[in-house]
Amino acid sequence: MQKLTREEYSSEALQRRVRSVTFFKDLVQLDPAQYELVLSLSEYVRVKAGDNVMSKGDADGKLFFLLKGQIAVYTDAGEQSLNVINPGEVVGTLSMITGRKRSATVQAESNAILLGLEHKYFRDVHDHSLIGLNTKLIAYRMIVHNIRWTLEMNKMKDPKHPLVSCLLKVPVHTSSKDNQQELEFLHQQSKMLAELLCEWNEASLVQPSTELEPA
Repeated sequence: MQKLTREEYSSEALQRRVRSVTFFKDLVQLDPAQYELVLSLSEYVRVKAGDNVMSKGDADGKLFFLLKGQIAVYTDAGEQSLNVINPGEVVGTLSMITGRKRSATVQAESNAILLGLEHKYFRDVHDHSLIGLNTKLIAYRMIVHNIRWTLEMNKMKDPKHPLVSCLLKVPVHTSSKDNQQELEFLHQQSKMLAELLCEWNEASLVQPSTELEPA
């Protein structure tokens, strides 16, 4: 994994790719100053085809947004890929929420460019001195959507899985939005979904037809 130079990541073509990612697209429209701040805290990296973006058992704390190329998820080296990640998608949400080590290996299928952002900037949902409330709301909406989407895909593949009933019981936010209350709810909801997906992933080691979230 190699860092991009300022000249490379400042190109208009790459910045268009950043703004095509839902999280950054929403953020730049809502708060351009926060958008620039988050980018200043981020790191652009290049990964060659065949190299790992993250490895199973790693304890690093980053979210990765795929800007260019294609990456795939593996439970173990040499096995068939479980999932393919395309530009605009994020990996690493599960590890951010649970604090666990990476549960899968993510490998570049082609030369790829990613944007890495440390978990630590988003974990505290009560401190908005650096990352604002609205920015964290956008982030946690993305995280909840990402984990729930993976669970829904798992449910479609295995509708009789014993954990489907648990997924249906995860509460949905129905109160007012765009406030601290919603952020705290999303934070708790993400924990419930993440723990459920971890349990599902562990079961998939015995029944490999289910899909792993790259964490």
